[in-house]
Amino acid sequence: MRRLVMVIVALSATGCHQLPETSQVGGHDLTDLKARGDNYVSTNAREYAITGRAHAELPGNIDDLVGEARGQALQKAVDRHLMTVSRSVRKHIDSVLSQFNNGVTGEKASYFTYFRRGESQSSQNLDILSDGRVGYDFRLDFVGSVYLMSKLAPGRGQTRRFDVDIVDYNGQVSETIGVNVQGSEAKDAFPRYAELFEDGVLDIGIHFGGDYNEERFDLETAKWLVGVLLDGDWTHPTVKEFDDLKIDSGPFKRTIEIEGGDVTVELHISHSDMVEPADEALLSDAIKLSLATRDIVLYSGHAGENSGFIMDYQPRHEIRASEFATLPMANKYQIYLMDGCRTYRTYIRDIMANPTKTFDNVDIVTTINTTPFSAGFQLIWEFIYWMTLTNDEGRHLPLSWKAILRGVNRPVFKSVHYGVHGIANNPQLNPNGSTDVACTPCAQDSDCGAGGNLCLGYGGGGMCGVACTHDTACGDGYRCARLIDDPELFYLPKQCVRRNYACQ
Repeated sequence: MRRLVMVIVALSATGCHQLPETSQVGGHDLTDLKARGDNYVSTNAREYAITGRAHAELPGNIDDLVGEARGQALQKAVDRHLMTVSRSVRKHIDSVLSQFNNGVTGEKASYFTYFRRGESQSSQNLDILSDGRVGYDFRLDFVGSVYLMSKLAPGRGQTRRFDVDIVDYNGQVSETIGVNVQGSEAKDAFPRYAELFEDGVLDIGIHFGGDYNEERFDLETAKWLVGVLLDGDWTHPTVKEFDDLKIDSGPFKRTIEIEGGDVTVELHISHSDMVEPADEALLSDAIKLSLATRDIVLYSGHAGENSGFIMDYQPRHEIRASEFATLPMANKYQIYLMDGCRTYRTYIRDIMANPTKTFDNVDIVTTINTTPFSAGFQLIWEFIYWMTLTNDEGRHLPLSWKAILRGVNRPVFKSVHYGVHGIANNPQLNPNGSTDVACTPCAQDSDCGAGGNLCLGYGGGGMCGVACTHDTACGDGYRCARLIDDPELFYLPKQCVRRNYACQ
């Protein structure tokens, strides 16, 4: 860990591929996006939706149009007006929050907002009025600070209301509308560890994108990772130092005992300097293989609006985000970690356009703002170490998603906001099993079944708890409680305990 901290302090450049941002309008069904829903959690960010009804001017020739041509003209007018609504809402939010940010703007502001690509959605619920306007429903999705609603619309409840002046391109207020803002109700959950471990192999692909900076931080990150593996308990038949690592070297391996059985962890690594310029396609082939077969896939590189996986810059070789929809992806549970600047904005929508992936079989970690390369070091460390944490008895200690993310959403990276999409259907009780042992007698943790369940001291003696993430998962008479205040023991899961602290 000491070595990791030293490298993080040394590298602070951002891993961003900057491209112009655009605000795209599209879609007619406010619930049609696979990526939408209460399925995103972070330790320092939250998703929100703003809904309302606005009115656009009817096209001048609307009375001359019929059928499909009339419908297209109406939708075009709505879509064009929705851009004005989106701009006005965002300007209003920025104005309200600016007074609480103490002059700080941009990504380092305490109360920030970030609207992803295609955040504006209009419906077909159109209402033509006698005054020459057409009314329509709209929805704007964005992510922001956890406590943003308390500043934007003070009050109580999951839904708050405020008024917005809709200002046209000439600076004139066309109307004032009331809008509702609602925060996501997504609850913390566990990764699906049992599915990752069930075949006895946890295979991970880590793919470093190329870097245009003179310092070549991509290579520094890859060298650091190989050094950590070689200094640890990982083995490799041919790689004894970084320069030995080739595109066809195969994985680093280690074996761990999890719940009484051996699990082999295989770690495959690729970076841009592994191949000659004429063989750039081998880099994209490597990440395509990971997407199609492996349990965990991590892309660490430059990212940006409409960017995909930028595998190299000398020469440039890239899998564009628009290609994600047709890439072979495994029809099994996977975890994708998209580590680069603003992967929240583009990558989720394009990955979820792939017919093989739904949030029943993938969790996706993204970033909201620009991310320094040093945060990427930390992310790799957190996932290699904490995903496979076991005690001396081989009992796996399942960390929830929030417990894992707190390791990268740290005060030292104040403007960095990692979050995970896809947790709505993930387990909130111990994913390793033994979820029915609450309040059974015990003398030690191993008496309580799967790792993560702890033997708790009740008044009548030791009784088992069950690892959990939220009260609702524990059932009647129980709550999900954190029992240990020591921050160094954050990896010990919360436990289902009796509300009256007495087992029947």
